[in-house]
Parts: sequence; structure tokens; C-alpha cells
Amino acid sequence: MENKISTAKEFRIKQNLLPDLALLRCTDGIALNCNERVEKLMIEFAKLHVKAALKEALESIPCLGSSTDIATYDEVEKEVLNAYPEELIK
Repeated sequence: MENKISTAKEFRIKQNLLPDLALLRCTDGIALNCNERVEKLMIEFAKLHVKAALKEALESIPCLGSSTDIATYDEVEKEVLNAYPEELIK
């Protein structure tokens, strides 16, 4: 499966978020690249929401576990794609 979604770095650059800031000093004196920190945070944030979305999608599948009813592709598609509203991403 080819992934056409931007990486965190590509997204940050495209959105002109924190354009190549200088190194920042943390309280412990270690220099960290702010851009890399932001990208790592974006990735962790996305992982949390992907896991939650997949769990909700799995639970929303019609007739899951039923041996008598078989949901149509359209029914499953509708439920899965609407299982995790974008409003939950804040």
C-alpha cells in the first residue's frame, strides 16, 4: 500500500509551521532542534488518534460477530468512515 500522506516534516514545511528555527535551550541545557521536537509531537498525537479511530471503527462495524447477518460493503463503509468524528481531534 502506497502512503501518500505527508510526513510530519513535510506537513510542517507545507503549512509553514516553525520555519527552520534555531536550536532552543531546554531547562537541562541540552540543545534540541525545535522543528524535530514539533514533528515528533505531531507523530505521537497522530498515533493516539489513529489508535482511537481504529478502535471506534472496529466497534462500529454492523453485525460484527453475528453469524446470521452479513452487512453490505456500503453499510460497513458508512459506519467505519463515520466512527471517529474529526471534532475529536483537538
